[in-house]
This record gives sequence, structure tokens and C-alpha cells, in this order.
Amino acid sequence: MEDQCRVLAAAVETLDDVFYVYDADGKLAYWNTRLNELFDLTDSELSGTEPTEFFVADDREAVEVALEEVFESGQTTVEARAETTEGVVTFELSGRLLTADDGTVQGFSGVGRDITDRREREWHLQRQNERLTEFADLLAHDLRTPLAVTSGHLELAAEELSVERINAARDGLGRLESIIEDLRTATRDGALAADEQAVDIADVATTAWTHVETDSAVLEPPPPILIEADPKRLLRLFENVFANAVTHGPERNERAADEKDRSDATEITVRIVPTPDGFAIEDDGRGIAPDERERVFEPGASRAADGTGFGLYIVRTIAEAHGWTVRVTTGEHGGARFEFDIDADTAC
Repeated sequence: MEDQCRVLAAAVETLDDVFYVYDADGKLAYWNTRLNELFDLTDSELSGTEPTEFFVADDREAVEVALEEVFESGQTTVEARAETTEGVVTFELSGRLLTADDGTVQGFSGVGRDITDRREREWHLQRQNERLTEFADLLAHDLRTPLAVTSGHLELAAEELSVERINAARDGLGRLESIIEDLRTATRDGALAADEQAVDIADVATTAWTHVETDSAVLEPPPPILIEADPKRLLRLFENVFANAVTHGPERNERAADEKDRSDATEITVRIVPTPDGFAIEDDGRGIAPDERERVFEPGASRAADGTGFGLYIVRTIAEAHGWTVRVTTGEHGGARFEFDIDADTAC
């Protein structure tokens, strides 16, 4: 019997989860060393503690309700967050009543399982579903106008055989095609990044630059920055940020005073720089006003007459699918700067 107890105790110590036993008074009586590691507490400091003491204030009420439930119904399950040596962890906590042969309640035992990653994945999926709903609402509005204009021009063109009206109809159809393509991209790239691998940002950015109509804009040779990312989605992210920089760059007459300078002037320069938390893409264009910096990521927002308004929305969607955040600030030369903060586990 003694050997069996030793084997059982050794098995409990191999668990990645927290194992605990509370007595009939709801005081901690037995636990594995995983609990010591997560809270950096000694055995004497842990002995006799109550369940609520481990968790953040907002979740303690739920733990108290679960504690009552396990003594009343014999079992319980609850989720609660705790500040641990590994950061804030979301636990799924179980509890089952322990009774003696005569039915006397001796306490309860259970397991605390780290479900932080699972909850984060679920949050991302929820965000993507919300965005698909937004697309459904925007689709009718954004497609109705170019369709109506195109239909009108085509009807008149059929009557007048006007080249001007036919070209206008073609422009309308081209804009419609752009909107549909961006919608397809956003829904496709809105899924969780599924093919993450080691990627050099310099390679992806250089390729993306060749996919964008940059005119006389210049991309400074990017430095090597190694991260874990989905290459296809990252390529789309860079394409959209570059297109935004070029589209919203300064007019030539804002950069040069005379006709000769205007003919030789570079419209905009784009740079990629490493940051302590990831990387940034910045330009020396007009920049984005502080009160516009959050709105530019909203679906349908565009300052360009021929823009679809989904470019930066897609950028944010791809970033969040990787678990990153993106924000707009002011670049070194006064233009727009898009800063991407990457989770510490994502960097190579």
C-alpha cells in the first residue's frame, strides 16, 4: 500500500496541470509542485490557503460560487484568471467531492488546466466571425453605387455609342472588381494564420514592392528581420501598406517648386525598420492625422476617390490573425508609420 501511494504521488508530480486537494473547510491540504512553480510560494505559504486567494479580483466571485456548488452537488467546473510566474493564465478548474465510506465529507479534489491559448484562439475566431458580419452589411452598400452607375452608363452608351460613356462604364466595373477582390482577400486572409514558418521580412517586403504600382516611389533596402508568420498573408499585408503609402503620398507640387524639379522628384520613400516589439513600415508622405488613425482600419474607410476602403482593414485582420497588434503613429520624416507589435513567442 505504501508503495502504491509513492507511485501515485510521483505520477501526480509529472502533471503539467495543477493538482489540488482541499479539506472539508475549503482549505488547501495537498497539491503538486506545479502550484509552487506557478505562484512562487513555499509549501508552508500554500498550506491552508483558500481557493479564491489565487485568482484576480474580478474572477473570485465565480470561484466562490463553484466552491459552494462542489459541496452542494458533488462536482463543479469554473474558469478563472490568475497572475502567475508565467504571466496571466486562464485556468479551467474542476472539483469533485471527496467522501469517506460512511458518507462524511472530507473535502474535494481537482485539476487546474491552463486554457489560455485555447481561449485566445476562440477570441480570434469570434473576431473573424464579427468581421464577416460587417462585410455582409457593407457589401450591399458598397456594391450598389458602382453597379447603378455602370448600368446607367451602359444604357446610354447603347443608345449613343459614346466612347466616353463606355470608358466610364469600364471604370465602374474596374472599381467593382477591386472591391470584390478585396472582399475575397479579407475573408480568405481573415482566417487564423495556418502556415506559419520562419520568414525574413526583407524578402517578403521586396517581393511585395514589385506587386504594387509604385510609380516613382522608392523602397529603401529593408534590413533582415526574422519572424514566424504565414508568408502568403504577410505578403498581402505588405502589399496593402505599400499601396496605401503610394496612393496617399504627396502630390508632386507639394515636393517641388518648379516644373524641372517636379519632373525629377521622388514622390515618396518607404522604409522598414526593426523595433523592440517587432517591426514598422513608415514613409515620408502626408501622414495620418491623430483623429483618423483608428478610423483608417475600419472597413470601407478610404481617402482616395478610387480606393475600396478595405486595404488597411485587411492589414489589421492579417495582423490580428497572427496574434499581433498594429497602430499608426508619425514616421521619422513626418509621414505615416505602421507599427506591428509581435507576441514574444513569435519572434525567431
